[in-house]
Amino acid sequence: METSLQHENRMVLDVVQAALGLIPKEMTAISIVVDHDLVILHFAVVERSAQVDEDIEDLVSDVFALQDGPINIEARVFVGSPRGEWPGFSGRRVYLAKDF
Repeated sequence: METSLQHENRMVLDVVQAALGLIPKEMTAISIVVDHDLVILHFAVVERSAQVDEDIEDLVSDVFALQDGPINIEARVFVGSPRGEWPGFSGRRVYLAKDF
């Protein structure tokens, strides 16, 4: 049985693997919050578009595919800077664009 930290670490690695090649220039940050069987992926973007939404859907789908069993994954998208007001600021950061 995994500890909560081991579970969170595994989820972070899964998100990193799923994100490879799927981070568009409009995306400035990704963070993760793991709460038991719920995983919340926070995305900060400078502009929301159909392509950004598709990339996020693909990333979430890839994270689902990497799981051994059922899990709830929720994607939350924030338009703005990945600083203070970003809801994902307090989560475990997986990606932060160089300019931020």
